[in-house]
Amino acid sequence: MYLFSQWLLTFCIVVVLGVEAMGVFSLAIAVSGAIIGISLYGVRSFQVSDLDEKYADQVYLIARVITSAVSLLVCIVFICLNEYSLYVSACLVVYMLFKISESVSDVYQGFFQKAMRMDYIGKSFLIKGVVILLFFVATVFLSQDLLPSIAVLCLSSCAIIVIYDLRNARKFIHRIKVNEWLKPIRSLLIECLPIAGFTLIFNMLTQIPRYFIEMQMGMEALGYYATIAMPVVIVQVSASFVFAPLTTPFAQHLNRGDIKSFTGLFWKTMLFILALSAASIIAFALLGEWLLVVLFGEMIAPYSYLLIPLVICTILVAVSWFLSTLLIVLRKQKILVVIALVSLLVVLFGST
Repeated sequence: MYLFSQWLLTFCIVVVLGVEAMGVFSLAIAVSGAIIGISLYGVRSFQVSDLDEKYADQVYLIARVITSAVSLLVCIVFICLNEYSLYVSACLVVYMLFKISESVSDVYQGFFQKAMRMDYIGKSFLIKGVVILLFFVATVFLSQDLLPSIAVLCLSSCAIIVIYDLRNARKFIHRIKVNEWLKPIRSLLIECLPIAGFTLIFNMLTQIPRYFIEMQMGMEALGYYATIAMPVVIVQVSASFVFAPLTTPFAQHLNRGDIKSFTGLFWKTMLFILALSAASIIAFALLGEWLLVVLFGEMIAPYSYLLIPLVICTILVAVSWFLSTLLIVLRKQKILVVIALVSLLVVLFGST
């Protein structure tokens, strides 16, 4: 539901506000998507696999507030360096605030997941999917403007965090005194620094092409690319939603020394992702262009050739995220950084 609502946001923008507005929105997605890795810091997989509770729940929460503030500052500096117009800059900053709200929600979801209460996460996504979609679409039609629509998107997301996530997470958070979490925060940030570097770089990999498309070909070209890419992203994120809840079971098998169960769960997950991927490639190959034309009109047809390459890329990204999650469970963080740096060089070379 949440993924579908995210796609409907883009559909609404293209239909009501046009391709150029979609280009601005896609640029906001690209910039925030690259920088949000600083806020996330790669801590989620580490958090839910911390079965020995090396760090208290409040440590994870306060650390996320700190990294989120840093990510917002980096976003503002990036915008200033690129000298975007005031309107585009405002859209980028407000959308970054929306992504930070998702990052904060991610910490609370980590508390739910560690307690094996994924039902709370599911309900949170369902509520958020419906609420942000209704408020966003209503604002788009009433204002005919992207900026207030993104602002409403951000505010509605923050409201759900306060009303639902925070209220329910209190049942699972183990509180400690203020003077007991200052030192552990520093230790957590240092220990997770390699994961943070990997997360930041890996998030950048899928966003760098958007940045260069806008810089070299303009906002309209980016709008067409983003319109094609958004349905495909659902494949990638769907796969990640499948294996994200398995982080804790993988850690439990490892803690018990049950390598057979660990290996068995690995192959089951890989087979599921591959089956989902094969079905997606077939579905997009048969119906992709037709569906795009039905939704967006003949103007999108010349760009439909991007569909299958994008599907393949997102499948590879999904598999990479899964394998990186396992490396974090195995506490092989340094390997992740090396892999990410090599990938970054390839993407930069290819994009320029």
